Formats: sequence, structure tokens, C-alpha cells
Amino acid sequence: MASEPVATAERHATWKELFFDLVVVAGIGQLAHLLHEDTGPGALGLYAVLFLAFWISWAGFAVYGNVAGDDTRTGVLIAAMLGLAVMAASVAGVQESRASAFVVAYVALRWFSGAVIARGKVLLDWPLAQYGIGAVPWLVSLWVDAPLTYWLWVLGIALDLVVLLLASAARTMQGAEERLDRGRGGRRGSQPFVLQGTHADEEHLAERLGLFVIIVLGEGLILIIDAAADSEVWIREPGLVALGAFALLASVWTAGLLHGTAGIPQLRPHTVAPRIVMLLHALLTGALAALAASLGVAVEHAHEPLPAAYRALLCGSVAAYCAVGVVTALLVGERGRWILVRGLPGVLVPVALIVVGPDLSVGALVWLLVAVVVWLALERPADGRPRLTAPRPAGRTPRSGRGRGTRSAPRPGPPGT
Repeated sequence: MASEPVATAERHATWKELFFDLVVVAGIGQLAHLLHEDTGPGALGLYAVLFLAFWISWAGFAVYGNVAGDDTRTGVLIAAMLGLAVMAASVAGVQESRASAFVVAYVALRWFSGAVIARGKVLLDWPLAQYGIGAVPWLVSLWVDAPLTYWLWVLGIALDLVVLLLASAARTMQGAEERLDRGRGGRRGSQPFVLQGTHADEEHLAERLGLFVIIVLGEGLILIIDAAADSEVWIREPGLVALGAFALLASVWTAGLLHGTAGIPQLRPHTVAPRIVMLLHALLTGALAALAASLGVAVEHAHEPLPAAYRALLCGSVAAYCAVGVVTALLVGERGRWILVRGLPGVLVPVALIVVGPDLSVGALVWLLVAVVVWLALERPADGRPRLTAPRPAGRTPRSGRGRGTRSAPRPGPPGT
């Protein structure tokens, strides 16, 4: 009689992974200060490119730790931390003498994150470990001058985002097999070599992504507290704005971490392909880091009208955050009523406030945005599971993928697989 499958223990972030995530604190802080100084179109574009480059570098090693489990090498994470630290330290002078340092660190981390994967393993849920084409424009940019340098960076990030969007698990495995065939060159008698497709532990990955969101929210709190501490007089207006900024971060926490998964509002466990979850997380955390920067400026301007550029950044960040929630709701099959009643107002109202905002005080603007996110978070996902991660279903065993020349049973079909 066949034995029943044994349930595997639920994994959580290890001490070495939590230590590795400390570098995110520094990186988000530097990137947020980039927007604190300038919010013009060029600065916003540069911020988006640098944030995504930093996030992709972090995510490559987060996924490595996810699939390696207890075999994760501490030295690898320490080396990756150093590389990410160089990227973070280069942000302040990236338009001047430190651009080369940022690029070299980024390209090295992209190569390193793919090289540490065990030979023969194919990360089906993180295709960027197999496709390094996005790093090529960055490498070329070392030999050209601005503004072409920045356009090459944009091209590199765009290529990586397209890979995440289109490279399903089946396509990633097929591509790895084709590259193996080309490497053999049709030689006869070559030693057989088996490729093993490896899937991510989705619960553990959701926890790591959720911790990243917590770090971004923590940076927002730091900027709010710093601005309040610098205020010479504590009176009604600064207190009202600071309290509203705190409430806005708390409502984001509720929407994404209590009523969502991996910090993404409306996301439910095991409903969306992990690579698409990663893509959504990159866009969402980029919006939240921009929100953190704008909230710090809002508290600083509690006594006076908020400059138009920062008003647009504040409202646009909330609109972008809510837009990710709407896209996620569509992917998980949320009913149309939620989209129309909850989701779309979260996108449209902040955009409208950009236009009518000059007639509002900073406190009123911030509290209206609080109401927007609270409205988004009032209705929980349809399955009613308000938690960071879902427990592993009983009897579920780790997925080892498939070997070369074989076909495994298909996984349940979340969108984007």
C-alpha cells in the first residue's frame, strides 16, 4: 500500500535572511532622499530606474535563499549585501562620478545571483536567473555618455520586466533545454545531463516580500518623525499632518499585509504565478518608497501650501498603489462590483486631487488620501483570509520540477503561468 505524502514544515525567514534585508533599509533611504530633493520628470524617471535595479538585485538573492533553504550560503548573502550597499551609496552621486560604481555593482550582482544557483537547476519562478539580457545595456552604458547612459538603463530594466511578464515556467524550462542542446553542439556520446526545474516556496517568498514592504513603511515613519522633529513649533497644523501621514501608512499596512498577501492588496495565496507576484511587488514598493518621500515633505510644509510637484508625487503614489491593487484584483478574479466601487475610486480620486489640491490644506489633502486607502481596505478578499501568508496545505510536498525529456503534472493555473 502506498504511503500518504508527509506534510512539510512551514518555513520562515532565517536570521541570515533578516540580516541580509538590513541593506534594504539603507537602499530605500537613499532612493527616497533622491525624490526629496527633486521631483521633476527626469528625477522621477531616474528614481524609477534605480529603484527597480536595486529591487531586482535584492530579489535575485531573496529567491536564491528561498529555493536553497537550509543550504543557503552565508558568504553569498554577505557578498550580495556588500554589492547592494555599493549601489545604495552610489545613488547620491549617480548623475556624476558614481554612475560607474552603481553600474558595475548591479551587473556583478546580476551575474552572481545566477552563478550561485546549483548546476542543473532552473528557477522556474524567477526567469531573470536564466535570462541576463537586461544587464547587457547597463554594461554597454559604461562606455557612453549621458543622456544615452540613462536610456540604456531604461532599456535594460524594460527588458527585465518583459522577461518577468512573458517568461512562464514552461518557457523558462524550454529555453534552458534549448541552451543545453546548443552547448552540447550535437556531440554524440556526451554524458547525459538532467535539468531540474525548481519552484519557489510561495509561503516563504510571500513572507520575504511582506518584510520588504514593512521596511519601506518604516522608512516612511522615519521621514515623518524627522520632519516633525525639525518643526520649531508643535501646533495644530503639523500635528494634524503628521497624524494623517501615520494613518496613511497604517492604512497601507492594513490593505496590503492584513487584507492581502506579500504586502499586495487583494492578493490571495496560490492564485497568481510567483513571477507576476514579484513584478507587482516591484511596482508597488516603488510607489510606496515615493509615498514615503512625499509624506516627509508634506509634514515639512504643514504651515504652507504643498508645492505642486510634491502634491502630484503624493497623490500619484497613492493612485499607483491603488492601481496595483486593482490589477491584482483582476488577476485573482475579483468580482466587478469591487473593481467599480472600491478599486477605481482609489485610482481616480487621488488623480483628481492633483488638480483640485491647490485649494486644500496639506492636512486635508493627507486625510483625504487616508480615506481613499481605507476605502480600498474596508472589504477583505473574497476568501476571508487576512494574513501575510497562507499555511501550507496538508500533504503538500516540495515541487522539484521536471527533468530533461520528461513532463511533470501541470500546476494549478494561476494567471500568467
